[in-house]
Amino acid sequence: MIWKYLKRVIKKIGISKIAYFSMFVLLGYIFYFSQPYFITNLFSTNKNESNRLVNLIALSVSLMTIPFIDYFNNTFIQAVRKYSKQELWEEVTNKPFSYFSKHSVGKVQSYIKDVSFACRQLEQSSLKIIIQMAVMIVLYTIMIGIKNILLGLLYLVFFSGYLAISVWMAKRNRKNISNSLKSASVVNEYMIDYYRNIETISSSNSEEYESNYMNSILSNEQKSYQYVQSITNQAAIVQQLIIVILACIIALVGQHIFGSNKIQSLSVILILLYSILNLSGFGPQYLAIEELLNRIRAGLSELEYDVSSEQKPNMIKFDDNTDEVIIRDIDYSYKNDQVIFHNLNLTFKKNKMNALTGENGSGKSTLLKLLSGFFTPSKGEIIFPFQNAPKLMYIAQDAPLFNRSIYKNICYPSLKPNIETVLNLVKEIGLDTLIQTKDDLNNKTPGDFKNKISGGEVQKILFLRAIITKPDILLLDEFTSSLDEKAINKVYLMINKYLDNTTIISVIHRVDELSYYSNIVNIAPIK
Repeated sequence: MIWKYLKRVIKKIGISKIAYFSMFVLLGYIFYFSQPYFITNLFSTNKNESNRLVNLIALSVSLMTIPFIDYFNNTFIQAVRKYSKQELWEEVTNKPFSYFSKHSVGKVQSYIKDVSFACRQLEQSSLKIIIQMAVMIVLYTIMIGIKNILLGLLYLVFFSGYLAISVWMAKRNRKNISNSLKSASVVNEYMIDYYRNIETISSSNSEEYESNYMNSILSNEQKSYQYVQSITNQAAIVQQLIIVILACIIALVGQHIFGSNKIQSLSVILILLYSILNLSGFGPQYLAIEELLNRIRAGLSELEYDVSSEQKPNMIKFDDNTDEVIIRDIDYSYKNDQVIFHNLNLTFKKNKMNALTGENGSGKSTLLKLLSGFFTPSKGEIIFPFQNAPKLMYIAQDAPLFNRSIYKNICYPSLKPNIETVLNLVKEIGLDTLIQTKDDLNNKTPGDFKNKISGGEVQKILFLRAIITKPDILLLDEFTSSLDEKAINKVYLMINKYLDNTTIISVIHRVDELSYYSNIVNIAPIK
């Protein structure tokens, strides 16, 4: 799962871009790790002044390579930020409607943010570390091998072995890292649990109990991370001791081989110093990479990334030879096996006003979601009186607005009617107390009104969206629940004026509204 995700992110960024950047980093580190060569030539008695000057300039430039790599890495890391989130968002938005009722927006947002952060940290650490270690070992093996082939091979074997030991020691801590992540998850779950049960906590005066409970799980988290870090630190000490011993062995062998040749000895010592400085943190760095990969795995698992939803047969059909929306032998149950519909049969007139009535809990809102395709029945079929899929619009009772301009809310998703036309509709429906000018329409968002925009005004804006969209089928779930009698009358007049060719199916609770409808359909509750 994780490798498929990372592969898709890499593909989105562009393999050629990654190759160019990797080549730039590779050349940068080759130049950086050539510093022992430049320093040795500065002190060599065999070099003239111009040669020393060239080496001094090269050394100075090499000291600037790491800042330059970091500078150009910023563009690359922002691409990782964008595409790591985009890949997850595309996956989430392709999930079925049931996914959104199962996963809270806070949870999805948190895991997308966490996975993207881990990807950016992974790019900063893993790519550079892999190139850095590879360049250093290969380059220094060649540089020492040119002086003495035996010493070069000894360097390659010793320091490659050190990397292998570091990886092995880091992997031993993988289980501890997993446990620490679980302890952090317990803390996060407790916070969510506390918010959900705040009324119970307050009414039972159990704040002190909850405080002690929180302190307990925080202590467990502290101990878990402390143990992980102590193991990491112990491994770092052992690794540092190993690398120092290996460096001393190579230095002694080099001293024996080169004897009184001070320049050759200086070159080997500088290479060993650079190796120690750059390899000493490899163990913790590799461990950090392991932790980042685990965080990505955990986030992808929680988001159900690349988990295929159960494919249900398509129960929606089209038949332009009929003049009714037909609900035929529909069965539907919630996941807790609560039966909502069993062999439900209903019809709604095409291009007419259809009122949907029934007792509370009879499934009126659920039926609208079945018609809209949000839910899929387990049996039966829904037949729309059209040759192909009709333009369908669903407005829920508590449907929110986007925090975009009022114009964009009315014309969602990308309709572009004349702004004068929209402004006239705003005045006609009675929203001119909020929106008075074209600038208001284009620039003001629901957030600008703070608490001044009422539920009724939200419903009016959503209704104007329906007028602008002119759907073939309009599904309305108590869309007048927050409107007064005058506003309700205005809305129905506008329906007759602008939506006379639309099939309207509307959940109605107010008996006095039924007079506006030519067809009334009642759902009998399951007994």
